[in-house]
Amino acid sequence: MSSTIFRLVLPLSCAATALLLRYLLADQPLNSTSQLDFLLLQLPYILLGLATLMALLTNHALEAGISISLLCAYWLIQSFLQSPLNSQPASQIFYLLTLLSPALLITYALLPQSSCLQLQGLLAILLTPLIILFIAGLLVINQQLFLASATSALSNGLMGTYLSTLSWLLYFSAVGLCLGLSLYQQQSIHNSVLGCSLMSLITYGWIQLNSVSAFMFSGMGLLLCINLTISLLQIGYRDDLTQIGNRRALQQTAKTLRGPYSVAMVDADYFKKINDQFGHELGDQALRVIASLLAQTAEGGKPFRYGGEEFCLLFKGKTEQQVLDTLEACRQAIANYDMVVRDKQQRPKNLKQGEPRRGASKRKSNLRLTVSIGVASSDKATSGNSINPFEQVLKSADKALYRAKASGRNCIQAA
Repeated sequence: MSSTIFRLVLPLSCAATALLLRYLLADQPLNSTSQLDFLLLQLPYILLGLATLMALLTNHALEAGISISLLCAYWLIQSFLQSPLNSQPASQIFYLLTLLSPALLITYALLPQSSCLQLQGLLAILLTPLIILFIAGLLVINQQLFLASATSALSNGLMGTYLSTLSWLLYFSAVGLCLGLSLYQQQSIHNSVLGCSLMSLITYGWIQLNSVSAFMFSGMGLLLCINLTISLLQIGYRDDLTQIGNRRALQQTAKTLRGPYSVAMVDADYFKKINDQFGHELGDQALRVIASLLAQTAEGGKPFRYGGEEFCLLFKGKTEQQVLDTLEACRQAIANYDMVVRDKQQRPKNLKQGEPRRGASKRKSNLRLTVSIGVASSDKATSGNSINPFEQVLKSADKALYRAKASGRNCIQAA
């Protein structure tokens, strides 16, 4: 729930900050001789260029495409829209930007993530420059192209803006689509497109305001940089299979420990037999189930995947005796979980044949998962040891885990 709220607050915060800064500085007109004003006008290029570089280096083709798209749009605004909108080619460029910007954002929200070296990724990166080159070629051939539509849109803008009805519909669609995707799929790309849609709408809707494009496009660049940084941190500190913290995250968290704490090492019993008998796909599913149940039942504990089939639970501010009941609840929840093993050989390949059989006789067998747990606390760590206190507690919990294995598994042993 907290991650969902953060995903919604982040783009709104960037947009609100850009708006606030714009209105705080609205009474200070820009002039080309001021170094601060010059930096403000160049800031979107800096932030969006940085976002593009980060996206390319980390193989985020969609984020790279969005950043390049925004760079192109800001360049067009600064190059052609500093004159009255009813002049040529300002009217045509503004009209096309108000349609293409939300349409491209919707496209990027719907496209699947791909590598920058794949054909689909390259097309996502080059999509906007190719469209601009194509339209520029058409305008060179016919300078009156789109002029009638642009003039009509400017004179019939809705809600006190210069945006046409079609442009408003596209922006509402972009915001609604990305809001839904952000809530249900929870991918950073949708969060980025949501914020860019809002700030792009503000830019074009109130384009007549002094320096609004510089503030809004700076906000978009900042949002993209933040989301890309968060994605990098998740790659480095989150286990891709189970979606909980990895060993590196555990080590970083250990550096912040103050006061008493307990560490529990959790190991899946007979995991090699599960892989050998049912395959690695079911083994991965079993690890995801264990991680999910640990996160749900370990009250006050934070789960990490330590490696392979081994997990670690960290309890801050709790002693060994205080966590035993919680660990027993975790052990029972995993032991009582009925994991269904499907018989893929007898499963109909035809979708229509398979639909009527859903809910009936799907099971080849049921797999009962069990775990062994060893727990130790910091209050029992001895001083004067060569290793740091956390490593000492971790080793004690690991030794207790081995005793649990030797005691018949599916049990808890304290250090």
